[in-house]
Amino acid sequence: MARMEGKIAVVTGVGSGIGKAIAEMFAAEGAKIIGADFNAQAGQATIDGIVAQGGEATFVQANLRQKEDVEKIKDVAVQKYGTITTLANCAGVLVHKHFLDHNDDDYAFIDETNFRAYVWMMQAFLPLMTQENSHGKNAVLNIASISSIKPESDAYYYGAFKAAVDLMTRNLSREFSPQGVRLNVICPGPVMSNMTPKDVQENPEIQADMCKHVCSIGRLGQPKDIAYAATYLCSDEATWVTGAHFVIDGGACMMG
Repeated sequence: MARMEGKIAVVTGVGSGIGKAIAEMFAAEGAKIIGADFNAQAGQATIDGIVAQGGEATFVQANLRQKEDVEKIKDVAVQKYGTITTLANCAGVLVHKHFLDHNDDDYAFIDETNFRAYVWMMQAFLPLMTQENSHGKNAVLNIASISSIKPESDAYYYGAFKAAVDLMTRNLSREFSPQGVRLNVICPGPVMSNMTPKDVQENPEIQADMCKHVCSIGRLGQPKDIAYAATYLCSDEATWVTGAHFVIDGGACMMG
């Protein structure tokens, strides 16, 4: 049996990067997908690709900074399936600025996307997922960052809100695990995605030089590296795993 057979998964940020890789891997392992993204073209392309591979998936265009769009995702999931088993919050933004150059708009943008949207998504979906007799088969996965545990220059707000996601997830696991929902968090390291600066994405020499300083394994991460762990954490293989904090970073935290 496929590892996610019988799962109904809501995944945010499916248009690119980690969210896209997680949605694709969940679907390949048998899950039915409700995928959300602000970018309608990119998000729909991911969903179309899943369907072309024989998966079952639906796209919802949503701005997660607006609570009514979170409710729209919930409405689609309920209308189509009645409930969900799995929630993967993957959408995020990264703003590189010196601390003294940050303004209130930067703060609001990062807060609303990287933290408040996660809160709203969990408030919307946790009531659907609580089943005391599920024995840990329902799962929430939140994507944080090693920036939440390791200082990163020019990513002060980003790291602070990712740290909030990390701690909130583990706190909520204490409340909801007895109600049948496991909550875990992944802290990725330097993963090649749409948030990676274009000069890095397009230049293998820059990537190789970065690896000397940031990854002991010797390569930058790929979204699929995170999706492998996400699939484990949201599958029934991990029904005894909750409140966990998975650092997946190619050894970046050991590099000092």
